[in-house]
Amino acid sequence: MGTRWLLLVLFGCINVDSSPIFGEITSPNYPQGYPNNAKESWNVQVPEGYGIRLYFIHQDIEPSDGCEYDSLKVIIGDAVQETLCGRSKDGSTGHPIKERYYPTTTLKLLFTSDFSNQERYTGFSAYYTAVDVDECEDSSANPCSHFCNNYIGGYFCSCPPEYDLHEDQHTCGVNCSGGLYTELRGQISSPGYPSPYPENSVCEYKVQLEPGFQIILTFQPTDFDIEVANDGSCSYDSLTIKAKGRKFGPFCGKNPPPRIETASSEVDIIFQTDSGGDNKGWKLLYSEEAIPCPSHVTENAILDPQNDKYIYKDTVTVTCEEGYEIVIGNKKIPSFRANCQADGTWSHSHLSCQPVDCGAPEEVDYGEVKYEESTYKSEAKYNCKSKYYTLSGEVCGKTTLQLQSRIYGGSKAKNGYFPWIMHFSFGSLGGGSLINDQWVLTAAHMVQDNLQPKLLAGNVDLRESIELSAKKVIIHPNWKEGDNENRKNYDNDIALVQLSRKIEMGPCICPVCLPDNSEKTSPDIDEIGYVAGWGKTSDKSKAKVRYLQYAIVSVRKTEDCKNSVVTDQAFTENMMCAGGSGNDSCQGDSGGPLMFRYVTDEVEDEGLYLGGIVSWGLNCGEFGMYTIVNNYLGWIRDTIQQTEQEDGEQKDKPLRICKDL
Repeated sequence: MGTRWLLLVLFGCINVDSSPIFGEITSPNYPQGYPNNAKESWNVQVPEGYGIRLYFIHQDIEPSDGCEYDSLKVIIGDAVQETLCGRSKDGSTGHPIKERYYPTTTLKLLFTSDFSNQERYTGFSAYYTAVDVDECEDSSANPCSHFCNNYIGGYFCSCPPEYDLHEDQHTCGVNCSGGLYTELRGQISSPGYPSPYPENSVCEYKVQLEPGFQIILTFQPTDFDIEVANDGSCSYDSLTIKAKGRKFGPFCGKNPPPRIETASSEVDIIFQTDSGGDNKGWKLLYSEEAIPCPSHVTENAILDPQNDKYIYKDTVTVTCEEGYEIVIGNKKIPSFRANCQADGTWSHSHLSCQPVDCGAPEEVDYGEVKYEESTYKSEAKYNCKSKYYTLSGEVCGKTTLQLQSRIYGGSKAKNGYFPWIMHFSFGSLGGGSLINDQWVLTAAHMVQDNLQPKLLAGNVDLRESIELSAKKVIIHPNWKEGDNENRKNYDNDIALVQLSRKIEMGPCICPVCLPDNSEKTSPDIDEIGYVAGWGKTSDKSKAKVRYLQYAIVSVRKTEDCKNSVVTDQAFTENMMCAGGSGNDSCQGDSGGPLMFRYVTDEVEDEGLYLGGIVSWGLNCGEFGMYTIVNNYLGWIRDTIQQTEQEDGEQKDKPLRICKDL
């Protein structure tokens, strides 16, 4: 070791670096005692390719725990490598008492003392010298990928035969790029396949065929073996395919890539390797295939012929789907021809199927429409102008009556309580119920002898009401006409009256709800209902009633009505018994409504539905019989639908009755 150091000293003068290769450093005032509060540093630098050997001839620094008082620190970069204090004697041998080697070209020595010394300490004396670093022996540094050659102050790398030294002067690789393949079919493999491929190499291959054909790449399961990184990635070695802006891979491992359809007549194959591994590499087969075009030329179009796949030089006829059309300038054309081109695109692909303009949405009665566009699949939003209409039809059963009230005996109604009730003013006196904007439901015996009745509506005061005329009267087909004075059978006592004009709904007139044939619209025994009309208030009353009256009645068992009748009147399953306790309908109320509470999705608050129609009774104030509306819902619906279809569209503007809308 000593001989080698002497040779380094002798040859140090030939290094072109101006940094000294040895020197001496002593503490302040050495060999006299060093002062208090001292702080001094020395920067030591040797030429590149050398390390620093530091040894002490003398060390006499005030000792303390952890060298807290006085110390000499060895610093490399920002890290303290060693802190020295205490005493070391050399005797008379002349050998260093402390010796350290640092594999760096630069270090710093920092000496500090505190404010007092109880004894006289002389400090230290040290020498440093440059020591040649054998980079090739340091396996962790691995400066060369293949052969490392050391010389005093440095090293150089060299390569085996067939390898070239890269520009970094450290790694060796094989020059395997520049291969161009133009045959329609062929194979390409890694350098030396199946022998292990070279490290530190980048191999690039290009396949170039005639435009209009794409390159297909296939791998056999036994022809793929590329090193995989410890984390499973392809960061060590990799095979990457690039074609027409697309990238396939990187690939590595022992499982080959699947068949690759590049959709391009030009393909670049890049194989990269690092400095390790002992894998055999890869081999692929390439072939040609006509380039396919997309399965559609433009959106919302139909192609003829319809094939699973279209290739170069195929021709199709393009027509638009329903709701779309082809527009060129101001001209509309039914179809156009398109060709599959060499680059895999369709000719005339700039033409498109545009949505058909449907025109402005249709206006609706009692509503308004808002829309932004009128093209196919655009949406228009309809809103009702009045709270008495919904998008599904008129609002029904809307009443201002406080339904929870308990009124016994007859009571005068107010406007808004029962805005659907109508009074028949010509022929038989009685009532009816508006069930939509043109149809009134009443009793059959009311209209069997009067097929052109006049009706009053829109006010509880008959003198303030509006007169309406009927267009058609339709009596239930199973109703048996006869003399009402001596009638014993009122089964199927129901009829429809079609008004001559539709009515615009408002606060003074709107339809009552029909039952929906469910449990909630099938009154139970003792359930409270409302009956209203302009009929007599009692059997003895002879005065003509001007204002609408109403009363609360309860549903009773049919047996209660049967027991109160001494004649042979017919009772059927189409009849409902209600009343008693002085509350009942009377003469002049026939055809009017028996109503019950009903909560629907269309009405904000609870409303009323038509459960029965006043049919017959013997004495006012006792039990009365009512036609059950639930039993005739199908007939009502079918009759209205058939009649309106026969009439066609009504062009007359709906009649406005209410002043406050």
